[in-house]
Formats: sequence, C-alpha cells, structure tokens
Amino acid sequence: MNLFFRVKLLLACAFLLSATLNAQVSYSVGPVDTGEVEAELVADVAAIRPGQEFQLALRLKMDPHWHVYWINPGDVGFRPEVEWELPEGFEVGPLEFPVPQRIPFEPLVSYGYEGEIFLIAKAKAPESLQAGREVRINGAANWLVCEEACIPGNANLALELPVTDSGETLARAEYADEIAQTREALPVEAEGGKVAVEDLGDTLVFNLQWDGLQGAELEEPYFYVEQESVSNSAKAQSFDLVGNLLRVAVPKADYFEQVESGYTGLLYSKNGFDSAGGVQAVRFSVQSDLAALGATPAKLSEGAGFEIGFGQALLYAFLGGMILNLMPCVFPVLSIKVLGFVQQSGEDKGKVLQHGLAFTVGVLVSFWALAGTLIALRSAGESLGWGFQLQQPEFVVVMLVVMFLFGLSMAGVFEMGTSAISLQGKVKGEGFGGSFFSGVIATAVATPCTGPFMGQALGYALTLSAFQSLTVFTFLALGMATPYLVLSANPALINKLPRPGAWMETFKQVMSFPMFATCIWLIWLLGAHMGNDGLLFVLGGLLVVSIGAWIYGRWSTPARKKATRRLASGLALLTVAGGIWMMMPKHMDASEEKIAWQAYSPALVEELSASGKPVFVDFTADWCLTCKANEVRLFGSDKVLEEIEKRDVQLVQGDWTKKDAVITEALAKYGRSSVPLYLLYDGKPGSEPKVLPQVLSPDAFLESLDEI
Repeated sequence: MNLFFRVKLLLACAFLLSATLNAQVSYSVGPVDTGEVEAELVADVAAIRPGQEFQLALRLKMDPHWHVYWINPGDVGFRPEVEWELPEGFEVGPLEFPVPQRIPFEPLVSYGYEGEIFLIAKAKAPESLQAGREVRINGAANWLVCEEACIPGNANLALELPVTDSGETLARAEYADEIAQTREALPVEAEGGKVAVEDLGDTLVFNLQWDGLQGAELEEPYFYVEQESVSNSAKAQSFDLVGNLLRVAVPKADYFEQVESGYTGLLYSKNGFDSAGGVQAVRFSVQSDLAALGATPAKLSEGAGFEIGFGQALLYAFLGGMILNLMPCVFPVLSIKVLGFVQQSGEDKGKVLQHGLAFTVGVLVSFWALAGTLIALRSAGESLGWGFQLQQPEFVVVMLVVMFLFGLSMAGVFEMGTSAISLQGKVKGEGFGGSFFSGVIATAVATPCTGPFMGQALGYALTLSAFQSLTVFTFLALGMATPYLVLSANPALINKLPRPGAWMETFKQVMSFPMFATCIWLIWLLGAHMGNDGLLFVLGGLLVVSIGAWIYGRWSTPARKKATRRLASGLALLTVAGGIWMMMPKHMDASEEKIAWQAYSPALVEELSASGKPVFVDFTADWCLTCKANEVRLFGSDKVLEEIEKRDVQLVQGDWTKKDAVITEALAKYGRSSVPLYLLYDGKPGSEPKVLPQVLSPDAFLESLDEI
C-alpha cells in the first residue's frame, strides 16, 4: 500500500476515535485550548430573530509554525470538519474554506492555513422560532494540526445566541469584522467559466475558459485542484493564457490512479480578478470538453526562457522556408527551375506564373503530407501529444538530438540533401503536372537542409493542435515557394541573383551556430528535469550522437562503395540511437529515490559504527567522473540495494564538491588527497574501517560485505 495512503488511513482511524470520544463529552461555550490550537464556535451576530440568515464560523488559532489543512490537503493531511448538533428547525450549510497557502516541508508541500482562520458556514433560523429564548448550537470539530509532527485534534464547541424580535442587541458580535472579511475574500464561482481536462502522461492540463481572463495579468498564478490524489503539490505548474482560455499544466501526483470526470479547482492570482470583484481566487466547476472550448496552442512552459507565440511561429516558419532556398542543396536549382518554367511556357509570362503556382501547390501538398505524418505519429504516443511537451524530458531529449544533428550537418560534419541538384534535374515532366511534381521533389530533398527559424518553428509545431501544426507547415511551404513565385512573375530577376559559389557553404556553416545556441537552451532546460548528474548523461549522449554523425559523414558519401555506405549508415544509426538511449531520463537518479544518504560528520560515523550495524561511507564530488560512474554501477544493481536493505547498512556520504576542511582531513587520514574514497565499517565499537577499491564494482562491494 502506498505510504501516503497508509498515513491517511491511520489519521482517519484517529479521527474516528476522536469522534467517538466527542459523543461522550459535553460541549463548551467559548474558546477551547487543545495545546497547539485554540478552537471556538462563533457567529457574525450577537443575537438572532426568527427566520434570520447569519454566519457561523469555526475559529482555529494555531501556535506559530503549526498549520491545519484545506479541503484538499496536498501530499498529506485531512480537512477540518464539524459535526453539527442543531436546535429543531435550524439549517447549516457546508464549511466554506478561504484560499489556502502552500506550506512546504521538503520534499512535500501541503495546502493549508497558519495563524488564525475562520471556516464559515451559512445558517438559518426557523420562522417558528420564538423571541425571548436562547438557542444553543453545538459542533464537534475535528482537525489535523502539523508542524514537524502531526497531531489529530478535536473540540466539542457550543455557541449560545439569544432570540429577539429584531435580532439586534446592544452588544456586537466579537468576530463580526473578521467573519465579514473572510466572507468577502472567499473564492467565488467563475461566472460562465468552464473547465476541460486532458491527460498528457505525467501531466494533466486544465483548460479554463472564462471571460474574466480576457486581458488579465496573472501574478504568481496557481491552480488548486479540489480533488485529492490528483496533483503533485510539490512540483511547479505552467500557465499559458491566450484570450479567455488559460491552459494550466499540473504534474500528476505520484499516487495518481486514473483520469476521472468532474475535476474542479481554484485559480489563484495574487493581484486578484477585477471581473470577480477583486477576489484572489475563482472556482471552476462547470465541466466541458476540449472541442467545445476551442483550445488554443500552449506556450512552451513556465521559466523556459525561450518562448515564442503562435504568430511568431508562423513568421519563423515563413522566414525558415525562405532561408531554405539559400542552402547549397537548394539554391543552385532555383534559377534552373524557373528557366525551365519559361522554356515550357514559350516566353508567355502568364503561363510562366501558372507553372510557378503549380510548383507552389506541389510544395504545399508535400508539406501537408509531412504535417499529416507528424500528426499521425503524435496520436500514437503521449510524448508527441500536443501541449506543454517541454515538461516531458523525453520530448526535450528528442528535440535536442534533432537540433544538434541539424547543427552538425550545417557545420559540415555530414551532409543531408546533397542529391537535390541531380534529382531535381531529372524531373522532365511536361505541362503543369511536371511543375507540380517538381515542387514535390524539391520538398522531399530540401527539407533535410533545415536551418535557423525553421528549426524553432518545427519544434514549436510539435506543441500545437493538429490544425495549427498544419498552419505552421503551410507557412514553411509558402516561405520556400515564394522565391519561385516571385521569379516566375518576373523572370528578368534571375540575372540579378548572386552566382552559386563558396559563399553558400560559408553561409550554411554560419547558420549552424544559432542551432547550437538552441541546443544550449535545451540542455539548460533538461537540467531542471534531471539535475547535474542527469546532465552528465545528456552531454555524454551528445558525444555519442556526434560520433554517429561523424561515421555517417566519413563513410556514407557517394564516393564510397555501396556496401561501405550501407554498413556506415547502419552503424551511424545504431550509434545515434545509443546516444539517445543514454540521454533518456530513465537512467537519471534511478537509485537516489531508494537510497537515504546521511551527511558525513566524524561524530555521526562514530555513533553509527558503534551501533552494531555496517556503515558505508562514500566520499564523492559532483565533478568526479569516477565517483559518478561508480555510483551508477553500484547503486544501479538491484542486488546491491537488496543487500543494503537486508543488512541494514547505514549510508553516509561526504560531499567534497565544494571545499570542506572536515572531509579534507578525513581523506588525509587514509593517505588520500582526492576522491573517491570508500570506507566500510563492520559495526563493532573501535574497529577500523576497510578501505574499498576506488573503482568499485557491485561484486567487490558485496564481497566486502560478506567479509565483515
């Protein structure tokens, strides 16, 4: 059973026990101090009249640093509850909770409240209530209060209110102002708002549509899902607002089971929502579907640092298509093709333009075919699904490899699209059909020569809906076909084009640097997913990918024999695949979740080594390649992990990444001035540790365990 559910089950039992005890205890008027919490049942009036509506509230005042929970407590916890015991004819609604705050306790984050809060409930007295009497409202309150420890709390509270004809007295309710302020700040329903949810693997995307979002400036936004076991409260959310539609990417909880209908939640913005009276949170509860909302494309992700919008993507696609014509695999045939149109048209300017249009249609149809293939691939797997893909490290890895390979090709490590001139020159079709087919061939052989702008646009197209991906590809096609159209309309301009030459190769190589700049950004983004250790695999994987590209560029050229080319292509493909495999996040920090390291100190090691349990001390550093390789090899072994758990081996780590005099002294004690250093204590008081090999294999570690 999941740890979180076991904790919640135990707390639920505690609540049931406290509720049973409540039934045996009398109710108290006024505040009740339970130790960490002062609880009281209060109202916004000092007296009531028959038929009056008024506000009841459970007041909870916590000691400093203690907190209680919202309706969805986050990772661990339970909401406060009140079981009412009412006079005949009285009605009380459900408790209404203020906007919660996020309360971190590494590695968990809870949703709750610190200080003093009022949980309000609407109440109504019966019309038959007689003036001149006093009514007593009882409430058995239960809550969970936490700091470092969590304590179930309860109190049996009572409130006495006199009944008058007017409902007024000379005395004013003590907490009337606080209750009014709480009521004013409560979340309100997003009037006309709708919510639709889509599942993207590790992420749920909440599509919130509401007219109040049009033109809104969201400050520190956050979406509180009201259902438990849905969102991972410890992970960051991402937001994209386009018009009146806000897309919120919410990482799933570790114990998430399946997507259900009916998710609701609060959208919070620190600066409030003007269209909702200035409150800081609005509630979305009306369900819809994506088609009804007309979902728009998402920006790349919060903090990505390289966001482009849909309009920019279209501009980049058009510019990328234009620049494509300057690549060495395309430019030499530009004027050749247009002159072919002139010859086919017999100098008739109108027919020349028609041939140019037919060529353009061929290019468009080809790019639409590519877009259709992309859309089909996306539908086959979640990592290619649309929206917020940069939160998926697998997607970022694929994008990084694609951009890196394009950069290497443009820099001259290997060539793609070198058959453009010969293949296009062989297209001899007569009439407009031949021009159309020329556009198809031009697209097929030229698209591998992708360059700046085009690469960014293609990457962004992967994050869009099917229709908008198609639109991006359309602008790519129009960009590529524009020079042909312009020259077809004005063939005299051909003489003004620069001559093909060495400048094209220089231009192509210069254009590789923006591609590598994009790679730097993607590596930085992967750092947020994988950490420093993960980046070691990413950079190593890129090295392997570059070796594969070099093999292809060295031995797959047309000058080589066919058998050599085939062998080199196969080997290059396997090498690149191996590099991608290295970079995938399944290798990152796989053991860290299973290993509880304790920070090194001589006193800790002395204490643990005298406890009768084996102690393994690992002196390491982030910059030590041998250390990292050992850790992957050692703690990637299930057998090692099983033996550590079975023998209750205490794990201590001395991190020497930054200068540390204590660790330096410990290393010197064993004649070392560098890391790694591995020590294994047998758990006997006063015994000296065994120094393990610097290149530590699972077998050597297990043998040393057996020896002690």
